[in-house]
Amino acid sequence: MTKRETNKILNQVDSTGYLSQICNQNPYIILSTQCGTGRYSFQNISYNNEELVLEFKLIKDDKYGDTENIAYNIGEMCFLTASQYLYAFEYQAHA
Repeated sequence: MTKRETNKILNQVDSTGYLSQICNQNPYIILSTQCGTGRYSFQNISYNNEELVLEFKLIKDDKYGDTENIAYNIGEMCFLTASQYLYAFEYQAHA
């Protein structure tokens, strides 16, 4: 393994740790989808095609009337890249 590959792996481990801390401290996120707005709960961090992916599960919340429509049409799980999550997290923090 080259030094560059080693550094890449170490950076990914650091990123995973930081994102995990953020997600555990703030496990809920509100997302607008093509089927409505829903509340999601952080479940896990994984990799898909060597890209970090955050997994969220739709929560049945009476505040969000589109929950059933979202679950039926696009499912209960949502997968976000780190960039997508940080964008949504920042947007939600400013709202």
